[in-house]
Amino acid sequence: MLSLPLDLSISCFKGAGCNAAEFEALMPERVTTLRGSCVTVPCSFTVRDGFEDKLHPGCISIWRKDKKSFSTTTLKGNLKAYNCTTTFNDVLEDNGQYDLRIDCGDPLKYNFEENPVTIRIKGLPDAPRLTPPKEPVVEGTPVELGCSAPSYCDTHPPTVTWTPALGLSTQLQQNDTVTSTLTFNASHLHHGNNVSCTAAYYIPSGDKTVTSTRYQLSISYAPRNTSAVGSPCLPAREGGCLNLTCSSHANPAVSEFTWYRIHGEHILKIGTGFSLSIQLWNANNVFFCEVRNDFGTEKSNVYKIDIQSKLIQNRKPP
Repeated sequence: MLSLPLDLSISCFKGAGCNAAEFEALMPERVTTLRGSCVTVPCSFTVRDGFEDKLHPGCISIWRKDKKSFSTTTLKGNLKAYNCTTTFNDVLEDNGQYDLRIDCGDPLKYNFEENPVTIRIKGLPDAPRLTPPKEPVVEGTPVELGCSAPSYCDTHPPTVTWTPALGLSTQLQQNDTVTSTLTFNASHLHHGNNVSCTAAYYIPSGDKTVTSTRYQLSISYAPRNTSAVGSPCLPAREGGCLNLTCSSHANPAVSEFTWYRIHGEHILKIGTGFSLSIQLWNANNVFFCEVRNDFGTEKSNVYKIDIQSKLIQNRKPP
């Protein structure tokens, strides 16, 4: 149920230190719902001085449209407590205007025609509002996503679901809003993936309306799957050249590339940058790269080339 804000406490009740009371109904000017659904109208009223003791448990409320009673309503409030809050069921007409009649038997029968409520019908529900996590989200830490969808009918609130279901989700209905929270542990595999929050509205008549909102995950993680490859100037021979390239997956992107040559028991730093051109020495040409970003470092596999251009990868550096 969506409506303009209404504070039932501002009605002037007998004995509350107000001036002389008159017949008056207080309700929002308009409320909104979906076709065929329900909507609850907050409502309070006052009666003229001298009529307070005429309110009794047998009093009834009647909502009228064009001075004809509208039967598909359910009283939620307590008329003896001046609360006429009512749920309108199976609303089908857009811009329908309704006023309240209180009937407690003679002498208390009154039509509150001065302040009617207008019920608007939306063609489609508003899209759910997704609350992103605090940035940045780092791999290995818990992530919490929130999704809020308007509830137009408090007896038929929307069902909020997540796609994909990355973790545990909980749903809470509060006033005219349904909120779902998704909690999961961040992984580099989630980076760049889309998560959708979907609100499904089931109309009492049997219809179903679905609306969704999408969010792209951004996960910060240290370098992974780092690899070193080479492209020799053919034919591969001592004194010839070799073009080395280092690649890695990371977020944020790798900020430092460092190249090393393994010479016997020694590891020699030979340059920086994601690509490097070097000179071949002898049959023992073994290389690897090391990469770094704000969240960590990783070494590549060992790349080896002999004078006959035999390539050996998949071996970790010391």
